[in-house]
Amino acid sequence: MELQQSLLYQAYIKALHWNVVTIDGAAVFYRKIPFIGTLAKLQRPAHLPYLPKFIMELKKLGIRQISVEPRETTSQEVFSSYLYSLSKFFRILKTPFIPTKTIIIDLTLSEHDIFSRFTSAKRRAVRRAEKNDLRVVESHNINDLISIKSKAAGLFGGITTHGIDRLWKLVYPQYATILLAQIDHKKTIAGILLLFWNKTTYYWVAGATRKGKKLFAPTLLVWHALKVGKKKKCTQFDFIGVWDERKPHQFPEWKGFTKFKEGFGGKPLYYPITDPGALS
Repeated sequence: MELQQSLLYQAYIKALHWNVVTIDGAAVFYRKIPFIGTLAKLQRPAHLPYLPKFIMELKKLGIRQISVEPRETTSQEVFSSYLYSLSKFFRILKTPFIPTKTIIIDLTLSEHDIFSRFTSAKRRAVRRAEKNDLRVVESHNINDLISIKSKAAGLFGGITTHGIDRLWKLVYPQYATILLAQIDHKKTIAGILLLFWNKTTYYWVAGATRKGKKLFAPTLLVWHALKVGKKKKCTQFDFIGVWDERKPHQFPEWKGFTKFKEGFGGKPLYYPITDPGALS
């Protein structure tokens, strides 16, 4: 089961004041948005709900707009046809809530093999971070990550950390941990929130100060995160999302961290995308 369809994630969505309903075995999140109407999200279901039943139930809920984000196992052709049928009754959101492309690292490999798949620049960065006397520690306090993320994001810190305190209460300690990179008497310069679900380690939220980036703390943290994932018996590491070249004008600001993530030797994983032409 995908994380977005789990009871754990549903509890998190409810904590953010969304409603949850199950339709044909798939969890659907919906919420009334001022001036917009009731919006629904269907994310990573095991299968697309039976269309007549899905349409009927959405109408009962008063849904006006919907975002459908299927699993990678759904073919683009099937997905486009499904959206076309839905578009006759609801407005289809074309901008996704969750990324349509990610990078996956195989954690069944040995640590040596995982490290050897890093680019030479990333391997050097890990070694330089270690020479800079950075140390990586686990934290039990979500405020440690919120603090470093806020410093990194500046004015947008509150946006980038919205809701993770409520998520932390639901997932810690069984399904999550925080890694911090520190220097000079426990001064934190970078951090990562990792989630663990269905043998997958998720790179959920990360942040670093300017000094942290200069000292290669983010790279060192990913290396430690991969090792933590292996210890948790996970089989893959999911970077959550990267820039999708199939939609070059969507989220172009993601190109920077996409280049960072590509350096760790993982493989791209694509999800079906909303085809505007199929809706016309």
